[in-house]
Amino acid sequence: MSGARQRLAGKVCVVTGAARGIGRAVARAFVAEGAVVHALDRLAGEVQAVAGEIGATAWATDITDADAVATTFAAIGPVDVLVNNAGIIFFRPIEETSVEAWDRLMAVNLRGPFLCARAVAPGMKARRAGAIINVSSNAGVRGGDNESAYCASKFGIEGLSRALAIEFAPYNVSVNTITPGHPVHTAMSETTYDAEKRAIWKDPSEIAPAFVHLALQDAGGLNDHYVRAWDLVQQLRQQDAPA
Repeated sequence: MSGARQRLAGKVCVVTGAARGIGRAVARAFVAEGAVVHALDRLAGEVQAVAGEIGATAWATDITDADAVATTFAAIGPVDVLVNNAGIIFFRPIEETSVEAWDRLMAVNLRGPFLCARAVAPGMKARRAGAIINVSSNAGVRGGDNESAYCASKFGIEGLSRALAIEFAPYNVSVNTITPGHPVHTAMSETTYDAEKRAIWKDPSEIAPAFVHLALQDAGGLNDHYVRAWDLVQQLRQQDAPA
């Protein structure tokens, strides 16, 4: 696939969970494509370091805090692309899952995307343009052992996204969910992947082009889809290959 082509030149893009892993890779890819990137993460030191390295603006924002989200997005102004990437995971039998752990995971994985989407909605609808990309998972379409909380949150992301796609379509705004589609090396996967997956995991930068592609979509393009990032990247490479 060819390199960056400034396809997002001037677009204001917000990426949550941007301090590490997929979020960091996506923020970097967006900057390379000319976007004005706002990198959000509760890890203040790490997100500031990443933003300084790639040329983004860092925001030490807890996306589960409604007031903090409202303040951050008010300061950012109109947003063209929102990537709801921040997420956490744990594996526990349901009888060993505390209410506090359940609530914390739901707050990060589902409440946060809701708050961020709510914050960008008025501007996107008014301008009749924009793209929302919600990071999902295989756990958003099928169950997993000891994953009741995580699966519930990602099934929730799927439901939220399908509803938002219908709501935003008349305003020409695309809403899609995306899953890596291949094991990728992140701080989260270091705690969850077995040896077999670690042997084949990819750097998150290898799936970042899929996010760029979705950021370029409107309601008339790729919209209301559950996208496997790895598969989409392969398709884009084939399209870019010389005849």
